[in-house]
Amino acid sequence: MPKEIELKLSLPASCIKHLQNLPLLKTLGISQPINKLKLYTIYYDTPDLALKRQHCALRLRQIGKNWVQTIKTEGSVASGLHQRNEWEVPVPRNHLDFTQLSDPRIIKLLSNSELRKQLRQIFITQFTRHTHILQMDEGSQIELCLDHGKIIVDHTKESFTEIELELKSGKPVQLFRLALMLVQILPFPLRLENISKAERGYMLYTGHKDPPIKALPVELKADMDLTTAFTLIAQNCLDQLTRNEHGMLASSDVEYLHQMRLALRRLRTAFDVFVTATSNEVSLTQELKWLTRQLNPARDWDVFVTEQLPKIQKNFAEHAGIAVLIKTSEILRKKHNKTAHNSIRSKRYTKLILQLNLWLEEIFKYPDRPQALKNAAATKMVLITFTKTFLTDRHQQIIDIVKEIEKLDAISLHSLRISIKKQRYTVEFFQTLFSPKEVRKYIHSLSGLQDALGAINDSINTQKLLKEIPASKTKTLISREATGIILGWNMQRLQRKNIELKDTLQLFYRTPLFWETY
Repeated sequence: MPKEIELKLSLPASCIKHLQNLPLLKTLGISQPINKLKLYTIYYDTPDLALKRQHCALRLRQIGKNWVQTIKTEGSVASGLHQRNEWEVPVPRNHLDFTQLSDPRIIKLLSNSELRKQLRQIFITQFTRHTHILQMDEGSQIELCLDHGKIIVDHTKESFTEIELELKSGKPVQLFRLALMLVQILPFPLRLENISKAERGYMLYTGHKDPPIKALPVELKADMDLTTAFTLIAQNCLDQLTRNEHGMLASSDVEYLHQMRLALRRLRTAFDVFVTATSNEVSLTQELKWLTRQLNPARDWDVFVTEQLPKIQKNFAEHAGIAVLIKTSEILRKKHNKTAHNSIRSKRYTKLILQLNLWLEEIFKYPDRPQALKNAAATKMVLITFTKTFLTDRHQQIIDIVKEIEKLDAISLHSLRISIKKQRYTVEFFQTLFSPKEVRKYIHSLSGLQDALGAINDSINTQKLLKEIPASKTKTLISREATGIILGWNMQRLQRKNIELKDTLQLFYRTPLFWETY
């Protein structure tokens, strides 16, 4: 079965000439580049998008005077790496031809005469392509295509400029290596692109954007080794992180940023869980901490402005000082969100994602390489044995702390909350190894603690954020009064959450440890 494996990178349209003249392309090139190839592509589907629902893309592409029919089926997309099944056949004109289908599933899908009658043009793409065939060190051949053009739906257009690195022969890891070279050499930022031209066309056609992506379960097996388990978990976290990028940059929905932060927390937890095997990767973990610091303030202000202030405003709708404070807080929120956006658009971020992917490819497929996980004895331990021991140890650590919870200060409560979150993420990583019902009970008890401690942390954050508001904005009596109202509301909320915390602690104590009965 033919499979297309490619990595996509987006870049500023103004940087096309710089890329075309890049010496690296001449150094690695094994043939003369193809310049200014005009491509015109028509994508077909039914009015109710029956093919899209079946994860199938059908198109006709004009290349010069020739036409090619292409069918692509569902594959995977992670950190810019696209893998799909693909069938291409030449056709004499711009007319669909179903006589040359070879795959049984495609034949069955397109044998429906009613579906064929309903097929029509959904959108088109028009772009110029510059192509280079490159030879990598290990013998892999990669086709580098620079595409610049537009997607058209009726009278609506959307421009794009991107690099496609398609693997023609060799190992997918070479795609990440070449992309990393480009990111390091080029003076402008590149961004890994998780959305294909077809997906963008459908989004333009329907007007619908992909919703925020939450974490999906990781399919693990009890007898799996730790290297494989860690790799699958880390790739799952990276997938959640990168699939929320586009929405975070293009939408005002705060949930995209929230899911990116959750993905980062999960990934950092995975490094912590498997620390005996990953402790040598200090540079990667330091960069993950950098990214977390870049996103944290934006999330704190999102919670304050979109969740806490509306509740206060509801009860003090006529208070002028509250309105002024909300307006000022929104300005600060936008400032921190801009910082978060700039970090995701930066060369440093793209480099981090590529380095993580390259490292994971190395440790999973080439375990004997120097880049592979260290501590071979630890990585060969059976996963279920490791999991039960780890969960028991971390659970006991939490128990030891919560027994003294009334003596904890704000910093210690925050540390406890982090420990509980890490335990929850760890349980979610390993949940497919155990009974779903019993796992849910334990997660529910952790969630209760996490929510109560989270609300306490939000209240403490509120006091901190109020101090960040410029003094010139709070000099007037009415503004000081508004600040006092928020602090008073915040104190009442803090008292309520401290009471709730006691109830959630009792539930946590009573919840059975599901892994002990395995």
